[in-house]
Amino acid sequence: METRIIKLTLCGDIMCLKSETEAVIQRSGCLDYRDYVGNLATLFTESDYVIANLETPISKSAQPTTKDIQFNTDDALLHALSQTGFSYLATANNHCLDAGVLGVDETIDALDSNGFDHDGTYKSKEDSGEIFVKEIDGIRFAILSFTYGTNSEHNGVMLPIGEEWRVALLKKQNKLRKLPQAQDLSGGNFRTYIADDVLPAAIANPVNQGFLKGAVAKVTRAKSVADFVIVLPHVGGQFNPGPAAYTKHVVAAMKAAGADMVVAGHPHVSQRCERWRGGSFVAYSLGNLCFTPGVGFFVQNVLSEYGIVLHAYVGKASKKLERVTFDVVKSIVDEDGCARSIPVIDLLANETNVAKRDRLLMENEAVVNRFRGSAVDVSPKREYEF
Repeated sequence: METRIIKLTLCGDIMCLKSETEAVIQRSGCLDYRDYVGNLATLFTESDYVIANLETPISKSAQPTTKDIQFNTDDALLHALSQTGFSYLATANNHCLDAGVLGVDETIDALDSNGFDHDGTYKSKEDSGEIFVKEIDGIRFAILSFTYGTNSEHNGVMLPIGEEWRVALLKKQNKLRKLPQAQDLSGGNFRTYIADDVLPAAIANPVNQGFLKGAVAKVTRAKSVADFVIVLPHVGGQFNPGPAAYTKHVVAAMKAAGADMVVAGHPHVSQRCERWRGGSFVAYSLGNLCFTPGVGFFVQNVLSEYGIVLHAYVGKASKKLERVTFDVVKSIVDEDGCARSIPVIDLLANETNVAKRDRLLMENEAVVNRFRGSAVDVSPKREYEF
């Protein structure tokens, strides 16, 4: 392996549920999210650039979230993410319009004010056509964010006709539909996964094909202006143990367009990764980076408390992916009622209860094997090799 490398770190979905905001205020009387994400900083100390998906608007004009499936968060979350070491936040996801179209603009302003790079939502049509490129030690990295949808069928927010460019969509928005009576998914009396978000008929829909064609064209343009292209599609059935038809369809299109890495998210659980011929790489889902387990839209016993922190080593001379490693993190709710995302290796180091330690070891092994597509004994460590 080439010794002169650039280390990129890619993380999963950053959630911020109503219960977390309430717990933070109850604990300290103000919005301070440093404990929520701060334990992850040790994983980033050698990283040149840290990427994640911001699964919430940051809007001043909208009220903080009052529902567990509709988000909005104070920019105190961005302060905590900045201090932890994050560099880039993807904004194209199913919650990006939870605070409305104005919330999109305010989120972008908040990201800019806090020094974050970002892509996936836009304030102007001209911006939507730009390719985000970050140069690191002479290598030009293009990083593009897309989403299958915006929860329009739940939040009722439809982009104005002719302004679909505001969000990097992979398909058309869904029409508002009446929700069934709210149910507590934490009770266990539900199926263990949710069917894929996009049905075969929707995949074949010409309008949807048009959106995907536009996204693919952007990836192709990115390949012409950058040395290394990373695509972050927000796709997949929630709590699925593996990728279904639509996710595979999108990933294959991005690969064909020249993506060097495709790192997807949205299913709330980690899924397998693959190395393709030619050296390119796909991770079908990194799972949740941080969230509050046990409340809201949550399914027990599918390891959704665990997430993958992926490290990509890119050669400075080869401009190719030379090595892939990963860490496993777990979101827990502490005694103060606040959630925290903590590396499993650190949880194990501090766990004195034998039964809890054994469970951590067992679940960590399951997560590692699922991500690698293997079935082997796994010892706890920092940076597993893929």
